[in-house]
Amino acid sequence: MNRYPVRVEAHRDEALSRWLWLVKWLLLVPHYLALFVLWTGLVVVTAVAYLALLFTGRYPASIRAYNAGVLRWTWRVGYYGYQALGTDRYPPFTLADVPEYPARIGLDADGPPPRWLPLLAWLFAVPHLIILGALTGAATWSFGGGDARMAVPVSVVGAALLIAGSALLFTGRYPRGLHDLLVGIARWNLRVAAYLTLLTPRYPPFRLDQGGAEPEAESGGPPATARAEAMRASAAGSITALVAGVLLLAPAAGLGIGGGALLALEAGRDRAGYVTSPTLQLTSATAAVTVENLTIVDADLWARNLADAGGLRVTATAPDGRAVFVGIAPQQAVDAWLAGTAHDKVIGLTAGTADYRRVFGAVRAVDDPAIQPFWLATGTGSGTTTLRWEVVDGEFAVVVANADGAPGVSADVRGALQVPDLSGLGGGLLAAGLVLGLVALGLIVLGGVGLGRRHSGPPPGAGPVGPAPAPLPPVAVGS
Repeated sequence: MNRYPVRVEAHRDEALSRWLWLVKWLLLVPHYLALFVLWTGLVVVTAVAYLALLFTGRYPASIRAYNAGVLRWTWRVGYYGYQALGTDRYPPFTLADVPEYPARIGLDADGPPPRWLPLLAWLFAVPHLIILGALTGAATWSFGGGDARMAVPVSVVGAALLIAGSALLFTGRYPRGLHDLLVGIARWNLRVAAYLTLLTPRYPPFRLDQGGAEPEAESGGPPATARAEAMRASAAGSITALVAGVLLLAPAAGLGIGGGALLALEAGRDRAGYVTSPTLQLTSATAAVTVENLTIVDADLWARNLADAGGLRVTATAPDGRAVFVGIAPQQAVDAWLAGTAHDKVIGLTAGTADYRRVFGAVRAVDDPAIQPFWLATGTGSGTTTLRWEVVDGEFAVVVANADGAPGVSADVRGALQVPDLSGLGGGLLAAGLVLGLVALGLIVLGGVGLGRRHSGPPPGAGPVGPAPAPLPPVAVGS
């Protein structure tokens, strides 16, 4: 059996707390936050490494060391937490190898990856990802019925952890076989992660190497003095750059998405400044269809400062050519007018189709809509009619009915809102998002490379990157 160059090792504590595993999720919150930042950085710097390998044929040593450090940190947290529950020793906050910690990762030199590998590594890893997905939680178990139906994720890892935790709680013992199985699954995960980040060009084996020790594992010598001195250098600047970059990604994405949305909205404006919705077909056996509780606030801010904003336009077309009425009025006035009369209220849209809620009452005709005194704006006509209204503050309802008030409403309705020219604002937000995003990516690369340099070992081919794990007590190795 050939030894894989990524060596994942673990030494189980002989005495584990019966109850600590119940609260480890809370104790690990600081680590989860740190790993969120570190893994965001790993994704970014790995993309940089992919490009560097494609165009120069070299994998930057500092990025390699950073990615290896993130995997070390991840494995220590996973071994303490809910990948294995193998130790009660709290994991340290460092990318460096910690010889005395029971969960460690070593990385043998394996030569530079071929230039073409970044193009295909993700595709080659798909079979592994499918298998690992099944092992770690790709299935669900559903039970119950109707609204009370529930779905619970089911996985080999989840079941093994539940059994191991229960055994600890009630017997104080951790079954060795379950420990070896969980470490084996974690080892497979970490090998695939190392392959995808190009820490090794060797394709991961389809093999579940169980147990705490690697098959045919060997130990290396102690780290060089120069590297130990470099690791003691301050990392405050690199950490600050990495955290700042990750934090800037969210506002950069928000600005970019907001700017793109405004530019898309601007592209939909007509010459009068209206943005029109798709056609919505309204049908009802009652005398009216309503869109209610339209609350408008601070409308005067737009109308006062922008001449081409604040208009509302509703166009209704009766497919059968009947005279149709559309009006907008204060919500209370519409409620009083339709009191006791059944009508359908639009409560949402599903795939472009209106969803209604019936307001119960008598299915009957209403008084001639056009002569009611409370309308703020109306439109009446045969075939197609249009309502235009300058918005003001308040709570309003839009009503679509037959012009004679008879039951049986059918109309194709389109709404339009007048908005100002958004090209300048949208372009500015998009440009700001792109600039901020580039700054964020630059800070992430700067921080990741800086942290990687502190943990860089000899160049590829000169020996292992990072100190090799110390010999561990013999443990059972499953096939």
